[in-house]
This record gives sequence, structure tokens and C-alpha cells, in this order.
Amino acid sequence: MKKIGGILFIFAVFFSFALVISAQDTAATDDAAVNTAADEAAAIPGSVDMTLEMKPGKFVMPANFRGGDPDRGLVNAVEDVYYEQHEHSILYKEDAAEVAEGASFEGDPNITWDTKVKDADGNFQTVSSVNTNMAGNGGKFFAPGEYQIGNGGARQVGGGEGAESTTTGNEDETPGAAAGGSQTDETLVGEDGKTAEGGATTVTANQAMGVLVHDVTSPDMWIAFQEGAGNIDMATTENELKNKIMEKIVSNLGRPFSTKAEDYQDASYVFVDEGLGDERNLEPWKKTARLSVAGALFNERGAPKFETKVVESKALDQEDLTSQIHIAGGEDEALKGVFVRRNVPFIFAAMSVDNGNNRGTTAEVACRIETADGKEVDKDGSAYLFRVPNYPRADYKDQPEYFFVSKAMDKSGNLTTVRMPLYIVNIQAAFEGGRNQ
Repeated sequence: MKKIGGILFIFAVFFSFALVISAQDTAATDDAAVNTAADEAAAIPGSVDMTLEMKPGKFVMPANFRGGDPDRGLVNAVEDVYYEQHEHSILYKEDAAEVAEGASFEGDPNITWDTKVKDADGNFQTVSSVNTNMAGNGGKFFAPGEYQIGNGGARQVGGGEGAESTTTGNEDETPGAAAGGSQTDETLVGEDGKTAEGGATTVTANQAMGVLVHDVTSPDMWIAFQEGAGNIDMATTENELKNKIMEKIVSNLGRPFSTKAEDYQDASYVFVDEGLGDERNLEPWKKTARLSVAGALFNERGAPKFETKVVESKALDQEDLTSQIHIAGGEDEALKGVFVRRNVPFIFAAMSVDNGNNRGTTAEVACRIETADGKEVDKDGSAYLFRVPNYPRADYKDQPEYFFVSKAMDKSGNLTTVRMPLYIVNIQAAFEGGRNQ
């Protein structure tokens, strides 16, 4: 009997040992399963993809617009047109399942739109940075140039496969945020992007697109006429006149430097510019320009004046969206012509400024005096001088007709031209009131 009892004892010991080993293996298997589920729940990416696009498509120009290089990958747009920028990212969807299986968004996204423009040195400078928390943005590009549109988003993503919501204390008390209640303790986000509780990760999405905004506005033009007398060195005066125009045209952004007629006693000016206020921001198909005349040389009486009016802009090339401003002077026009005195030397200078470089530099304009058949009239020494009057035309039908013509074209192909009569008046018949007596 004792022998049998010993055998049974040994068998029981081995059986118990086997049960312990089996229990340990089962526990290890269960732990591994839990760890695997935890790993899957934590598989939330730090960032997700995003794409950007510009709308409406009919105002987004082809990749080769105006002979552009399609390989640069820039979006071609035109100034003063309202565009919408839209992003596409799973970070901004309602369901976070595409971010990670079983995940959920723990709040609204934080979305920022940045607009930068390339400066003269090739560096991008921030124009605006707005935190809209919206997946779309819009506005006009008020000046041509190369821009960079950026969208940056961030959102808290929590949960995941195998994640469980937990509560502490009495189960009948107010549930935690995971169950739809309020969470009173502050959530801290660590350097790894996870909360102290390990339940949320900051997921980001970022993208930028280059936009080349094209100039569709005719260049501004300034024309100055100045008479001389006595021992004035007109060659020196002409250079001074050009320098004065260059200085004032840049400092006044192409707008007339004064609207007071008395400020134009030394020289008379014709201003052709994009206009006032909102006139400068009109869509390409609504573009206008503003013609202003100032001084004493634009009427036969020689009376100083300042007048301004809106003139039409016309399409120069429909495909390239270039525009043209043409000022045609004449008896029935706002700019009747320029009136100079017989036997008095005079000079003129014309300069243009382009909004394509924010009106930062000026360019000399091709201009001249020509006869009705297009033949150029030369200077008499360092100035222009006419000895025989041709105005009024009814009294001097046998005298030639003269025209002042000027032409300015910017790098984009937009054009501004002026062609107005040049009248030679008799000193005794015009400019009364002491100005020329």
C-alpha cells in the first residue's frame, strides 16, 4: 500500500507542475496578444498626405501659358481674379478610420494658410498667415509675381484597434470624455506627440504649391512737356525733367503727384495710370485706366488746369490675356492735344512704370513728334522749335499736321500708347493773361 501511495504522490506532483507550466504558457500567450493589440492601436502615423488645388479651373491658365515652362510645376494664374485654394487630406474628414483602424478624432483640426511672394533677391517673404481652421481659402493676387501657397494642419487622433475607455471610482458617477461626458483634468502632450494617458497623437499634414501670377495690366505712363526761353540749356533741362519724373512716379506709385493746377507751372503732364482705389483691382475683363492732364499746355488759351477721366482698356491678345490702353487725342476728346508757342523751344520726356514689379522701377518710353504721314520731326539743336503756327487749323490749312506719339510695353506684352495732335500757336493769338506776354 505504501508503495502505491508513493507512486500516486509522484504522479500528482508531476501533474501539478505540468499545470503550472501550461498556465504560464497561456498567460504569456495572452500577454503577447494584448501587446500586439496595443501595438496596433498605437500605429497612428505622425503625418498624412495632402494635395492642394486652385479653382475655378477656367481662370487657371495652361502649363505653357505665355510660353511658360511646364516642367517648373507652377500653377499659372492672373492678377485681380478671385481664386479659391482647396486641400484634400484624410486629416480633415469626419471619420478617422483612414488615419488608423479604430481611431477617432479628439477635436477639430487646426489649419493655417500661408501666402508668400518671391522678392527681388529670390527669397520668399510672407504676405499673410491666417489660422482659419478651414480646409479652403480664397482671395485675389493684387500684384503679379511668383507666390507660394502653403497649408498646414494638425489634429489630435486617439483610440485605435483594441483601445478601451476607462473610468475610475463609482461606475454610477459622471463618465469620462470617452463616454460623452466632460473631462476635467488637463491633457498634456509629450514630445512624442502622445498624451500623458497615451490615448492621443498629434497628426499633421502639410503641403505647398507654387503659383505664378501674370500681369494683365497696361503699364502706367507719364509724359511731361516743358517750354524754355532765354539762355536755358534745354539738354540739361531734359535730363533734369527725366530724373524728376523717375523720382515722382515711383514715390507716387504711378499716380499724379498733385491734383492742383498751380503745381504744374514748370511743366505740363499727361498721366495714364491704372486708376484710383478699387479701379486698380478690377478683373481683367473689366479693366480701365485713368487719364489725367495737368498744366497750361493742353488748351489753346494756355490756362492751367487739372482734369481726369476714366478710359477703356481693351484686349490686345485674347489668348495671352494681354491688354492695351490707347489714348487718342483730338477736338472731341478729353485730351485735345498739346499746344506749344511759336518760336519758343520746348522739350518732352516720357516714362513708364509697370505693376509687375510693384511700380518699383521706371523705364524710358519711346516717344517722338511726327507728321501725319508718320515722318519723324527732328530737334532744332537741343530742343524742338517751330517757327510757323498751324493752329487754328481752319486758318492754317496749308501747314503740316503734327502728332506726339508714345508707346510703352511691359515684359508681359501689355501696351499703353498715346497719339495726340501737337499744335503750334501764335504768341499774339493765344496764351493770354500775361503768361507769354
